[in-house]
Amino acid sequence: MKLPLLIRSPNFLIYTSLFLVTQITGLLLSLIICVILQDFIAGFVRIALINSLVLGVALVGSCYFTQQMMFRIKTALIIAISFSLLLGIGIISLVLLLLLEPTLFIYYDRGAFSFLLINFLFIGALYTISSGLIIYREILLGKEKTISTERELRSRMEMQLLSSKVNPHFLFNTLNMILNLLKQPDKAEAALLNLSDLLRSNLEQSEKTSIPIFREIDNVRKYLEIQKLRFGDKLEFTITGNDDFPVPPLVIQPLVENCIKHNIRQVTHLSVTVTFFREDNRATVTVADSEGKMDPAMIDRGQGLSITRKRVENGNGSFTIKNGGVVLSFPL
Repeated sequence: MKLPLLIRSPNFLIYTSLFLVTQITGLLLSLIICVILQDFIAGFVRIALINSLVLGVALVGSCYFTQQMMFRIKTALIIAISFSLLLGIGIISLVLLLLLEPTLFIYYDRGAFSFLLINFLFIGALYTISSGLIIYREILLGKEKTISTERELRSRMEMQLLSSKVNPHFLFNTLNMILNLLKQPDKAEAALLNLSDLLRSNLEQSEKTSIPIFREIDNVRKYLEIQKLRFGDKLEFTITGNDDFPVPPLVIQPLVENCIKHNIRQVTHLSVTVTFFREDNRATVTVADSEGKMDPAMIDRGQGLSITRKRVENGNGSFTIKNGGVVLSFPL
């Protein structure tokens, strides 16, 4: 069962403490007046408990109203309304006590009215302190939320900017590859169809901060099929994995492209391997090739790798060169 909003409020502990303080203070104040009068008057205790109960509820309500109205109306107006609420309920409480204990106000009028005045002033001071704390806390939370939102927007804009750089880079290389296939119309046509699907998918996903790994792998597979049309049996690829987790879009494709670009012309056969899996609270993607010549110095040589590393790190992931391949790791 869902708890009421007041109970789920982060200030619930403050509200409870304030209410208990008002009850204890009212009881102690009535006992002090009895000591001053040198007589234990049960009526004082009764009006103290009733008055403290009513004003305690009003105090909690005023504090809750202050919290809810922050940033909606001016703070001065919030405080004015809250004090008016306390004063109005204080007057209602006085009328109620006059009806319940009229004899007490006749024979012990100075003691009774003194108690009510002192108790109200104490409740007012308590509201001033507690509302100040609540207002200060809400201002800090508001600033923290604003900073967090700005940081998220900045990160998202940077991710989209880097994605916009990946697409033209990939398109330029792929169109050059298709030009080499024009002497083989069937392969060129198949490559163009795959390229059309791939570009459409990349454009749709480039504005997102993350996509399911299977969508990213599907794009990688299309890209590798385009390259295989060009290189035939000289190129083989293997994609292994059945786990599902989110990754930034366009982070695996540039790595596969790099494997082919730097090795295919120097070998008679090239094998590219893509593996993805999750372990504990992290997801891992490995991209490697049969040559295994990848080293950290290569990252800054090409635009594709440096952009991919930035995008991975902006997504709270890690970009590592290991055993001649690239290992991407993301927290889950």
